[in-house]
Amino acid sequence: MMAPQVSTGRIQQQVAAIASGFLGDWLEHRGNGLAVPMSVFAGDTELQVEKPEPEVPGRTLCLSIHGLMELESVWDFPSRPGYHYGSYLAEQLGDASALKLRFNTGRPIYRNGQELAALLESLVSNWPVPVQRLILIGHSMGGLLIRSACHYGLVNGHSWVTRNPDCVYIGSPHDGSWLAVGAHRAAGWLNRRSRDYLRVIGEVIDLRSEGIRNLSRGDVLEPGVEPQPLLPEARHYVISGLLLRGQQHPVNLLFGDALVQQASAEGAGQSGWQLAGCANVPGVDHIRLAHHTSVCQQLEDWLV
Repeated sequence: MMAPQVSTGRIQQQVAAIASGFLGDWLEHRGNGLAVPMSVFAGDTELQVEKPEPEVPGRTLCLSIHGLMELESVWDFPSRPGYHYGSYLAEQLGDASALKLRFNTGRPIYRNGQELAALLESLVSNWPVPVQRLILIGHSMGGLLIRSACHYGLVNGHSWVTRNPDCVYIGSPHDGSWLAVGAHRAAGWLNRRSRDYLRVIGEVIDLRSEGIRNLSRGDVLEPGVEPQPLLPEARHYVISGLLLRGQQHPVNLLFGDALVQQASAEGAGQSGWQLAGCANVPGVDHIRLAHHTSVCQQLEDWLV
């Protein structure tokens, strides 16, 4: 039996995604080709936001936004390439287009948020048919990027924020990721040690990108800007996962979905949040939250 073939192009894209996640800001500053540019895809086709030409343009846009070191393929169900939450919702809604975003996850989240806000304004303004509804689905860092884009879209008076977008945050560390916090503390501790080899390890950890650093606190805005409430014109939904099925199992309480604890995914540390829906999926880890039937059903219940 022949082993499944993986294209060289796909391997290169995955390497670029990992490199961008860890050193994306550094790569971008040096004009390195591994720095992933922000792009929108309909299926496998990249769209030009100034003149998007999808095969069948719908009046509802459903944009899926991946997380740190991921590609847009993270959304695809393993047994069904090309089938994902966006494509399913588009089928159920009718007159809808399923889109995916690819971006450099190592950049500061606020810079990606500013770029996404501008991209959405251009995409919606130039879409071949009038856009009546906008659904934004973010996995992990992708959810933080949605919050950032909503803020900058509002600040800049973009028209897309007035379309009452549906914003879905799946496994997003709104109050920070315990793993990112651990890396930050470990680097600080090692850098203060007297032994050279420990300081070297600390310095290597400290090379992590601004995007990863933002995850330690869930930062979505530029430094010096006070935390902002959720976009009032939008409907906001949260989905969190847990490693084990027992809700109160100590492993779940400590690690949540493996990377994000339930309280952080629900924004428990944020003030004044009004959520249109909040769901937890025990037994589904961080990565599987991006392509799981239980999550798909929940999205249908909320959005269709």
